Amino acid sequence: MECKIIRAFFVICLFSYTNAIDLMMDEECLNYTVYPIQYELNIYPYVHTDRSYFDCEVIITVIANAPNVNVINLDMKDLEIQGIKVLDGNRDILEHSSIHGKLHLYLKESLKVFNNVNKQFYTIRIRYRRRVTEDGNGIFLVKYYDEQSKDYKYLFTTRLSPNKAKYFFPCFENTKFEAVFKFRVYIIENHKEVQYTNTTLCIAEEQKRDTIKDEYLIIDYVPSPQVGLHQVGFHYSTFASKEARASHSNDTLILWAPIDEIFDFKFILNYGITIINLIQEYSKKSRPLVQGPINLVAVPTIITGYEVGSWNLLTNGAHRIVTIDQFTSIKQIEMMTFELAQQLSRIWLGNPGEIQRTRWKEEWFKEGMATYLAYYFMTQYNHGILNSHRVPLGAYGHQMRHKAMILDWHRSTPALETFNSSLAIEIPSRYKELVQMKTGAILWMLENWVESDKFHNSLVNYINSKRGKYISLQDFTTTMDRDNIECLHQFFNGSTASRILGSWLRRPGYPVINVQVLRDRSPNAIQLKQRQFSFTHENRGETDYLIPISYIVQNNQNCFNCYRPRFTIGAQSYTFGENLNDGWILLNRNGSGYYRVNYDSVTWILIAKTLKENMLSIAELNRAQIVSDVLALYVAGDIDIQLAMDILGYLDKERSPIVWEAVLNGFELFTIDGAGCNMTRHIYWDWQEFLISKVSTIYGQLVKSKDQLPLTRLFRTNVVELACSLNYEPCHAHVRRMYVEERRGKHNFFPDCRIPYFYVLANETFSNTYTRRFNAIEQDDKHIADHKIRERNRFLMKIPLGEMRPQPIVKAITERPVEGVTEKLKGTASSAISETYSILILLFSIILNELTR
Repeated sequence: MECKIIRAFFVICLFSYTNAIDLMMDEECLNYTVYPIQYELNIYPYVHTDRSYFDCEVIITVIANAPNVNVINLDMKDLEIQGIKVLDGNRDILEHSSIHGKLHLYLKESLKVFNNVNKQFYTIRIRYRRRVTEDGNGIFLVKYYDEQSKDYKYLFTTRLSPNKAKYFFPCFENTKFEAVFKFRVYIIENHKEVQYTNTTLCIAEEQKRDTIKDEYLIIDYVPSPQVGLHQVGFHYSTFASKEARASHSNDTLILWAPIDEIFDFKFILNYGITIINLIQEYSKKSRPLVQGPINLVAVPTIITGYEVGSWNLLTNGAHRIVTIDQFTSIKQIEMMTFELAQQLSRIWLGNPGEIQRTRWKEEWFKEGMATYLAYYFMTQYNHGILNSHRVPLGAYGHQMRHKAMILDWHRSTPALETFNSSLAIEIPSRYKELVQMKTGAILWMLENWVESDKFHNSLVNYINSKRGKYISLQDFTTTMDRDNIECLHQFFNGSTASRILGSWLRRPGYPVINVQVLRDRSPNAIQLKQRQFSFTHENRGETDYLIPISYIVQNNQNCFNCYRPRFTIGAQSYTFGENLNDGWILLNRNGSGYYRVNYDSVTWILIAKTLKENMLSIAELNRAQIVSDVLALYVAGDIDIQLAMDILGYLDKERSPIVWEAVLNGFELFTIDGAGCNMTRHIYWDWQEFLISKVSTIYGQLVKSKDQLPLTRLFRTNVVELACSLNYEPCHAHVRRMYVEERRGKHNFFPDCRIPYFYVLANETFSNTYTRRFNAIEQDDKHIADHKIRERNRFLMKIPLGEMRPQPIVKAITERPVEGVTEKLKGTASSAISETYSILILLFSIILNELTR
């Protein structure tokens, strides 16, 4: 038996070395002198009430990759070294060691270079102790209250990306190095000073259990696949588990949480297995995502999101995956469902636990693909789970587009291809959402260009064909070209998928298309010209994106290009003919294109007239696009306030959640520094008054509605948030009533409206007098509200007061005022006074802080 284990170990090492050499060749890592093949960690964890630590022996199998290597440098931090050996077979060749930021091992003799003739392995054995605290890096302690034992308990858990593995064990901290990891955990039993812990998880399946003299329970794990340091994980707790099995494959999802709370995670467990089933249906194969189960651990502390490289040990903050009706809002449910769908999409696209390993040469592209697929699977989950056909992206596509555009307009924002050599964990945090959302939005644009079914069939077939191989952006686009070119007349200007994607990935930002309709010709001539979009007067040069053009027209009896893109435009001005019959033309059908559109004034007026008289003749997604573009174009200074308000004047009749989300997002654009609209406080108050008049028609209906469907809840949340941020008095009065009732202990804030409640309270109390202790779920929303109020007050302090806009002349009337006008005017005056008072209080608090320093 021992001989078989030794042979198996040698096979693993040899296999690991072969793959490591392939990886080094591909990543050009041959200049590194020492390369790790395997890490073996023997961990002895001790959880005490007053102190916690673990002892560990790590055994690192390495090869020399260059001649004359006399020093081995290892990364480590906060580890107490207790013993070191460097073994050549059984001979210790370590002369001495020193620690100066790194662990330096000085050798008695040079290492022999590993090659086909000399297959020389070396072993580094290090014993050390790591004290684990609640604020530790890499591996940290979590304290939580256990209802079953009526006492506090503790757990260990790791978060090793990026660059945190050195806090867990001595290692070669290089993101390009991958190795096999073998864990053995010694759990102490029957010791009154040590908390007994029955759950231990790592990045491999459990192999066997043994007991030594009733003192230690030893758990051995099978060797892991080759992984990078950021993909290593370890968890040690007293958690219980529930599991769910996929219906189309051997995948198992196991949820770990404190036993008294595990029922609160039922939703995320069922949701996760549903997404796995959707992925399997989508992929047309019953191939499991990973070998063994996927463990999802609810860690009772502040953790925000999953680690990108994790595939079978997924940790997240418990507050981000729990659903408690009393506390969890619909937006928090949206966030948790997106994060898990995104992580499962990453796993499907390629992970170390695949039977055949799939690697992505551009991991930022994989991130964008996972984001796009997450929204796609969420769409199917919410709308298409009972249907046999695919439901195309709608609202989620607009979300991606908006989130990307709000980050992508500034001249300092990099192009996506600048991240080509970066692993996903190496992308700076300020650009993570840009990479994810922009890549996803561009893929959505490509899907609409080549048609949804063709796009998805091509994507699935491509991923399936690349299992166990490398995926590259160039290879993907070449495949899309081959699968989707049906006839050359559709792509008469050479605008293949590869050329279109290339033009968007190589260039930063996004364009605005200026549309000029020449109505004195028959047929009418439509001129299109693109330039860089910017909210400021900088960075507005001409651009040469290849833009797929789709459009619809008001009078579409003879429209040839109404329903899908048929041509693209580039740097040159592009003119085509279309008989509009005195109607409008709308570019960017369904808003799927990653660009904005600005029309000539006559076309805008015609669009405004249609919206006012027959808004349903323009589809919901196009109305959302119009609202988004109008508010962005106004903030950029590209259209004036009167035209913008004329176009948006119909909003009092609008009942679409997608459109009102666009209004909320657009209103937040007003606080952009240096915007081309030259914002003043008087103009800002004018916009508040205008939008209050629109939101007031729907606010009362939604607040009184008892409908608990997710779409209605999202709609209600967005409208209440907009109303409160506009200083709409009924919203503020409602919050005051809720505040009094909550203080009297009658009930908690309605979770869907918690952010606007916190926003109003912070705005009206001007301090942190609202001191009730919040749980982690509520605290998330409070942070968001506090950030919003700080940004808004900062913005109002910076902009000038300005002058009141001239009002249109109206004849004097003797009739009785229309009911509600007086209240609206009072509300407007109150809003302006409140804004001024808010600024004075903020200035006073700043001065007071300076004086008390």
